[in-house]
Amino acid sequence: MMTKSAASRLIFQTIGWPIGAGTVTPQADMLEDATEFAFKSRVGLLFLDECVNRGVALGPKALELHGSLMARRRETDRVVVKLARKLDEVAKGDWVLFKSIKPFASTPNDTDWFPFEARRHQELVDHLCAPNGGFKWMETAPRQTTLIEEGGTGLTDTTKKGGVYYIDCYVAPSTDYFIYLDPRRMRNFTETIDIEGYKIPILQPHAEMTAMMFHTVFPEKSFTIEAYYLVKRYLDLMEERGTLDAFVDMCRDQKVEYACAVNLVLTRGIDLAQFGQTDPRITRILAKLGHADLVVQGFDPAGAFPYELPAKVFWWAFLSKQRDRTSFLSTLKQFAHMLNPIFFADVLRIVYRRTIRGGVYEQN
Repeated sequence: MMTKSAASRLIFQTIGWPIGAGTVTPQADMLEDATEFAFKSRVGLLFLDECVNRGVALGPKALELHGSLMARRRETDRVVVKLARKLDEVAKGDWVLFKSIKPFASTPNDTDWFPFEARRHQELVDHLCAPNGGFKWMETAPRQTTLIEEGGTGLTDTTKKGGVYYIDCYVAPSTDYFIYLDPRRMRNFTETIDIEGYKIPILQPHAEMTAMMFHTVFPEKSFTIEAYYLVKRYLDLMEERGTLDAFVDMCRDQKVEYACAVNLVLTRGIDLAQFGQTDPRITRILAKLGHADLVVQGFDPAGAFPYELPAKVFWWAFLSKQRDRTSFLSTLKQFAHMLNPIFFADVLRIVYRRTIRGGVYEQN
């Protein structure tokens, strides 16, 4: 049985950087061991696609997983298009997907979207859940409602196993009451992507990367193999469009410089340890963000992934975000709700799970 470090290295060396430039072709016994690990690390489809492109003969486990992931991707696309068509009936141009459409082969755990005006959230959720709307209520969190596409009836549960049918409808990008990105400031940074002939609104690469990077640190507190490839691909896309400086500006505007710098430092370490490369774009951006000398203590870029970020990094990302008025006011609201003993106990359980007991999000 492969160690997590060995499996991580095999996955990196098979996919390579740039994607498709891998130098390792997995042997059959290694591939079977690595397949489940790649899936949990959120790069199952990307990893197996690269194996197929190399002519690797997939074993029973890998073959079954690859087929199921391709089917999951197709079904997810169907659900995304259905969601977009329904929202566009009443709110075209007033909402956007985020953290859901990746710039390479992937299968997300759910589909996330938010309206640019928070006041429209409940109206749009009601529209999706109306008779013949095609979606059903599952659960409600402080600033988020989770729906299920009707095709998932009887197949879904609160663990979000399978990923396809879960729709997270955010009031604003947040965790509990804490808002980490102001949706109103994202309105002018969208574009569309064609899925099954329908135009789906998504965030532009530099805007998407700020959301992804902060969420990686807070609340996820983990850096995955997928996160590395997301950072690298978005850097490429931003460079192609000339928006690297716009990314720095958005980090400053949203007050997420520290969290984004942490992601870049980890990516730089992986570049060197896994591929013997350096990326001057990362060096330049870190300097502009004011974090040229940032070090994440204890990080081993040649070690096992997902990497669980230190509690100090987790909390510093949260504290640095308090410079943003929207986030600060939402934090005050969070504290006010914690005066309720039941809610206070629930928050303590979450904090314990994320910062003391440990544990990272995985694909399911």
